[in-house]
Amino acid sequence: MEIMRTALCLFILSTFFLSGTNAQTTSYIKAESFLFSFKENNDMFLADYGDNAYQLERMGQQLPVSRNRLLAGSCHLLIISHVNAYDCEEDAVINEASLRANRIRAYLKTRLDIPAECVAFYIDRSGSYRDRVHVYLVESPLPWFANTAIRYSESRYTKAVREALSKYGTIPYVDLFRRSEAGGYDREVYRIDDPLFDRSELEDYRLASVVNTLDTRSTTITTRETVRTIKKKRQVQELIPEEIVTEENEPETAAVRQPVSRSDAAPVLMAVKTNLLPWCTVAPSILLGTGDVKMQTGSFMPNVELEWYFSKRWSVAVSGMYSDFSYKDKTRDRWSVSEISVEPCVWPLRSGEFNWLSTGLFGEYGDFDVRGSDIDPDKEVLYGRTGRFWTMGASINCLIPLGKGFCVEGSVRTGYRSTFDGKKYRYDKIDDKNYLETRFSSTGFMVGLKVSLVYRFQIR
Repeated sequence: MEIMRTALCLFILSTFFLSGTNAQTTSYIKAESFLFSFKENNDMFLADYGDNAYQLERMGQQLPVSRNRLLAGSCHLLIISHVNAYDCEEDAVINEASLRANRIRAYLKTRLDIPAECVAFYIDRSGSYRDRVHVYLVESPLPWFANTAIRYSESRYTKAVREALSKYGTIPYVDLFRRSEAGGYDREVYRIDDPLFDRSELEDYRLASVVNTLDTRSTTITTRETVRTIKKKRQVQELIPEEIVTEENEPETAAVRQPVSRSDAAPVLMAVKTNLLPWCTVAPSILLGTGDVKMQTGSFMPNVELEWYFSKRWSVAVSGMYSDFSYKDKTRDRWSVSEISVEPCVWPLRSGEFNWLSTGLFGEYGDFDVRGSDIDPDKEVLYGRTGRFWTMGASINCLIPLGKGFCVEGSVRTGYRSTFDGKKYRYDKIDDKNYLETRFSSTGFMVGLKVSLVYRFQIR
């Protein structure tokens, strides 16, 4: 009897063990995975980057077979954008992850006619797959709590990005936990972190996807419906009965190798600026070492500046100023000055935002013709000075966004200035002519100040 009891206990324990093992195996949902790569700090979906062409070909072959089941709701697609763990909560990172997912979802809609209602979306903050996006064909209905919204802003302005992301309510995060491979399947668990739902209402994604290795000579692609072997010179296909296969050279398969449409081209950021100090009759620079170091004032000086931003961290500004007006005593004084300036800058802070700190090098060229009491206080004789100048130096700038594209920018400049071809002349009112008195030239260091009103916009 004791032997029988022992055998019965062992049988019961083995039954529990086997059932537990079977439960652990069946708790993972079968899924087909497609992994796409993006360039760092770039949301463009490039078909010829990394293994994207290969993954697009696989997706173009397999998803059309499952389209009817997707529309019927027996399976669904899951898009996971992977971001770095250390900056996953920054608005710019979340917006870039959403943009990448939207590029792929738009491709699914336009090329494969799969509606957005069949697609769930989450952002993985574990940092496992940096600058990559997973697309899973999950063999289960779309969960009722799944996030299907993708919120993003094409604009890189901080306020626009924050306003777009606020429509999420809460950011749809998941955390990836990779399990060991078993039976030819990669096992992955995505733990959903959604404060909008009670934890007991959520079910994590526990996915088992076919191990997919890329081989240049022979590649086996396995799905539930089709087992296909593709070789360079010879193609052998083994199909389950009643399945229809699209040939490798069919136009639909070749089309997936084409780049994404031109509408996803990166926008060009431009700015229009004006320095407020010259408008207030204040000369924006002081020449040092002349013995008469002071801030000069004269007539108002209209000026405009155009700045082009590119390559995430660089910009080039071209500005011009022109004035030819009376000042102070209108019958006596004349203030004429013209100037053109070129300034390339680098923005060392956050890539692509072009806010706050920048530093650059500038070059200026111009001429002047100033007449009146500021040149010589003689009340009987009217004197003036004219000449040309050039300046080269460095600047440090601080741009503060105000919203709606408007900004204010402060800039401090210093450099070397040379004034040449200078002439001091006497104006004869009776003859209405200028007579040369003396010639002059000067060189020295200068310090300048700009307080600019800025409007920035994007051009497609």
